[in-house]
Amino acid sequence: MSNRTTHGPLWLGLQVALAGLLAVVVTGALWWGFVRGRAAVAAQGISVEAIFAGEPNGPAPERFDGGQPARVTGTPKDPGARPRILDGRLTYQPTGEETAAGFLSTPNLGAPVRSMGARFVFRPGGGTKGAVAFVVSRGVDSGFPPTIRPLPVHFVLTPVNWNVSLTLDAGDPLNVIATGDFPEPLAEDGATAYEARLTINGAELKLDLPQDVHRSITDPRISEWQGSYASFELFANHGLTDSLPAFEKVWASAAEE
Repeated sequence: MSNRTTHGPLWLGLQVALAGLLAVVVTGALWWGFVRGRAAVAAQGISVEAIFAGEPNGPAPERFDGGQPARVTGTPKDPGARPRILDGRLTYQPTGEETAAGFLSTPNLGAPVRSMGARFVFRPGGGTKGAVAFVVSRGVDSGFPPTIRPLPVHFVLTPVNWNVSLTLDAGDPLNVIATGDFPEPLAEDGATAYEARLTINGAELKLDLPQDVHRSITDPRISEWQGSYASFELFANHGLTDSLPAFEKVWASAAEE
């Protein structure tokens, strides 16, 4: 006669409970993997670029070269401040003595901006200095300026110097965190082209500027206030006399390199 163990209702209930627990664990693992996969895709971000050579004179293009929408705005009371194409470059022509600005802004890049830059010239003015600016923001809208704060990066470059600032809320002043001068003034002849590039890595901002100027700036607010929109700005303190910046090419990326 062989030995045989008989399991009662308690053992059967334990088996059912263990099977249910295993199903929950497997389902949870699959769900977590699915969510992580979707988050990884969403966080990759996109890149945009616009090269203006070959564009006909007239209004600025409404899309980047890859088809992504571009938002173009200018100082509301100065129709000449709205960016437009002139001789293969994106520029403007303010009509008043006051300050003037024109913006070309990206759509949502899908992740925090990692880099942005431009190739540009300064067209001759009446003796005062114009500027280009690169701005990272939380969003853009139909207002003016179009950038929605916080601004973790607000970079300004003139023919003689540059500065980096940031700001949290609408109405707050720009908080300057770094400045510098160029070894020699940049040409304002409308022909000599320069490039500037910003690279953001967490709280670090790297600048690669004309005349072999390179700087690294660290501020925790750059990471804390990160934004997924990039704007390229043409700016004049004195609209009728400042040299006139003109972009030949702009680019911005939120993609991992």
